[in-house]
Amino acid sequence: MIRSIEMPRRSPAGPARARRAAPRASSAPRRAGLAALALAAAGCAPPVQGGSVAVSSGAAERLGMLCRWGHGGGEQGELCPGDAVAARPARVRRIAAPADALSGPLAAGRPGDYVLENDEIAVVIEQLGPGTGLAEGGGHLIDAADARERSDELGQIVARLGAPPRQVIYRDLATGAGEGGAAWIEARGEVRGHALEGGALSVTTRYTLAPSGRGVVIATSLRNDGDRPVEALDLGDVVHWGAAEHAAPGAAPGLRGEHEAPYLAGVGSRVAYALVPAGGGMIRARSGAGFSDATFARQAALPPGGRAAYERILAIAPRGDALAVATELFFLGGGAPGGVALELVDARGAPLRPMAGRATLTPVAEEGAAPAASAAATQAAGALDLWLRTGEREPLAVEAPPGLYLVGFEGSGRRALGTARVRVRAGEIAPARLALSGVGQLDLRVEERGAPGPAAAQAPAAAQAPAAAQAPAAVPDLLGPLIPVKVGFFDATTGKAVSPPRLALGGELHLPLPPGRIRVVASRGPEYALAEATVDIADGARSPLALTLQRVVDTSGYIACDLRQHTARSADAGVASAVRLAWSAAEGVECAVATEHNLAADLQPDVAALRLDAQLRMLPGVELTSGRGGAGLGSFSVFPLGGAAAAPREGALRWGDETAGELLREVRALPGERVVQLSRRHGGGSPLHGSGAPQEAPEEGARLLAQLVGDGGGADALEVWTGREVAARDRALEELWALLRASRPVTPTATSDTHGLHGAEAGTPRTYVAVAGDDPGRLDVGDLVAGLRRRRDVVITNGPFVTMRLGEARQGGVASVRRGARGGPRTLSIRIERAPWVDARELHVLVGGVASGEAIPLEGARTTAAGALLDEVEIPVVLGTGGGRGAARAGARVGGAGGDGRPGRGARGAIAVAEDTFVVAIVRGQRPLEPVLTGDPGEILPFAMTAPLWIDADGDGRSLGRAAAP
Repeated sequence: MIRSIEMPRRSPAGPARARRAAPRASSAPRRAGLAALALAAAGCAPPVQGGSVAVSSGAAERLGMLCRWGHGGGEQGELCPGDAVAARPARVRRIAAPADALSGPLAAGRPGDYVLENDEIAVVIEQLGPGTGLAEGGGHLIDAADARERSDELGQIVARLGAPPRQVIYRDLATGAGEGGAAWIEARGEVRGHALEGGALSVTTRYTLAPSGRGVVIATSLRNDGDRPVEALDLGDVVHWGAAEHAAPGAAPGLRGEHEAPYLAGVGSRVAYALVPAGGGMIRARSGAGFSDATFARQAALPPGGRAAYERILAIAPRGDALAVATELFFLGGGAPGGVALELVDARGAPLRPMAGRATLTPVAEEGAAPAASAAATQAAGALDLWLRTGEREPLAVEAPPGLYLVGFEGSGRRALGTARVRVRAGEIAPARLALSGVGQLDLRVEERGAPGPAAAQAPAAAQAPAAAQAPAAVPDLLGPLIPVKVGFFDATTGKAVSPPRLALGGELHLPLPPGRIRVVASRGPEYALAEATVDIADGARSPLALTLQRVVDTSGYIACDLRQHTARSADAGVASAVRLAWSAAEGVECAVATEHNLAADLQPDVAALRLDAQLRMLPGVELTSGRGGAGLGSFSVFPLGGAAAAPREGALRWGDETAGELLREVRALPGERVVQLSRRHGGGSPLHGSGAPQEAPEEGARLLAQLVGDGGGADALEVWTGREVAARDRALEELWALLRASRPVTPTATSDTHGLHGAEAGTPRTYVAVAGDDPGRLDVGDLVAGLRRRRDVVITNGPFVTMRLGEARQGGVASVRRGARGGPRTLSIRIERAPWVDARELHVLVGGVASGEAIPLEGARTTAAGALLDEVEIPVVLGTGGGRGAARAGARVGGAGGDGRPGRGARGAIAVAEDTFVVAIVRGQRPLEPVLTGDPGEILPFAMTAPLWIDADGDGRSLGRAAAP
């Protein structure tokens, strides 16, 4: 039997404290590791952005709050008197009906799944069969919550073995009881055959919960049942954080790339999580959008018959804030926390009601402090602050590790006028009094020129605060079509954001702001000019402001699509579908594809419920991610694909343990026509998206891709740009050029692959697809599919809009230069249009994937009647012996008096082609897309690219496998 993980109890201190007994380590190394972790938790807790305060309603409840954490005892005084009451045993049950499952935006448990719970926490282990999210089968942890709140915000934890990573396919599940009232669930399975180069691993994972612990011990053991050694076996988990924002001590906010940490944390709005090595030590992890690939043991080698094991703890904090994680880990390591009670007053000292905001606790080192607290504070010096999000209930009280802190506050339009110095002692509640600034209110109204006016009534709170919007029914009273708008707020002097971007769903927004001069910026994607103004916010006053948005960029004949999006129905995203749809419309996306992981989803009914039909068309799709997809090939997006709510995975294809080729054949066997988009993973996605991302040469990458793309039964589109992954985009483009040179025609696409909101905006980047009718409300889906599969006339961009034509052929088509030779050279015409806030400095023309001459400077030579900046460039194309472009004609410049003499046009030296090839136009900007986008400036520089335009040099009507249209 698995032993209980409770540590020896302190002296009895009361019923509440007995219910919250500290876990007991099963070994000295685990105890030592967690003790060291306690210091890291207190001093280097993760910078996370989410959570809410645990609230108690009076002195008795505050005392009970601390007793719940097991404080008191002989060495601290009897804080919580009374006789101890034994905790109820932990237990296992199966979900019989939906009401038996956990709730929350990420709750995936369904009838038949297993609940492991005590009076403190509850977790769900998925039943055998098809898995949810990115799991190929059951047996994995899919939900986790506080036992009282019962709100899950975690995606899933999937055991990952090997390098490249392989999943375990569990075949059996068993349950039982351990000593001391513990309960367990055990999953047994295997990884066999090709997955481990001839090895055969049997794997057992046991989930154990003590009667009163807030941590689930996850112990995985494996044995090599094959006749050959298994080498270089990494042992770990892939954590899909769902609605919890992931973080780690010592790592920058956002948690991206490679890092080492004593624990990983995820913080949601009502619950928080920490994944900790049970024996201490460091986790080696690679993290990206919504996931962490955690390794606990590196390069394990198993001879035939050899065994290995690793053990970790998933701690579940009762609140959704960073301080809850730090306190839980501090307690898990044997520490005794104290508490902080926060009092808010105005500048005159008059009490203020509790309000939504963010309180910070910054540890401060002090001379003569206790050794543990001193060490923790020293570690915290210069580190990012602990913080928590407050609510509007009273009073505000929260647990914290002992030490000296500076307490600050910002929220609901107010700022702390200073910091409060507070000393937290074990088992005691320390008061902190903060004086806050005044507050004013902005009453904003945004209209779109030429569009119906916004609803007269203010949009409801659920629409204005996306985190609270859980269903389309949140906006039943709005009249007429909505006008979603993204609004940013900045200090007019410093340029610093004074609030996260807000969504004005009904064209109106009422927002408390601190007194001062505020720059307000309204936007609706790159086709619109910014509507902005500076407004003075006065204490206690309301400041009205009206702004008008205008669409200035002419994208007639094209529809703006985001071909890969995720909602809370994916294990690694936490955005409700209604929120995703509203923000997509606010970013100017006109067509989007719901590509949940291995789950067919149709969100168009939600679009109708939100009254966004005229502005946004959602296509049902699925993202298929097989572990056998091939080295680094990533995943397939398939759309349109009808969903069936009663079917497994709502009608998604079976995919577990299938190769990419097998998946393709299944898709093509389905009735009807659909697009298959291949996402090539270059290290930015979850390792469960594929089986690794080797950095092979572009030609080798193209060789792998050539097996899956091209006209006929292969993939139709290749995603070459994903979100803000600029370096990956450049590598993907080199592979695209090699693929096209190898006569494998494919449509390049760009998607946001968004799993969040800010920093992962919908439609950044996007794919414009040429269609016969570009009205989203009347979109012909069949025509869109034909555009991506056959016409291949697309533009990928995060800002500028660039198109290209050679004779009658546009990008995506085939143009013959031989026919034009009889009457002289043909002219390649390139048109670049952008909104005034979008920078575009250089035009690069590539022939066969190689730059043809130097970059052509762009100046925004003309302003269109609508207000866009426009450059038009013409380049002769002739038959010749080279593949490059000659020197520009003397005196010619883009938009100058040279060239052909027409304003806004310029001519360049000719491109000479000697054989079939392709031409691509790329536009780059040098000024980031601020203030609409924020973050790393290098990731938000303007970039746009046309689809290839194939050149037929020999006159046979074909070029590099691409046939000219009849």
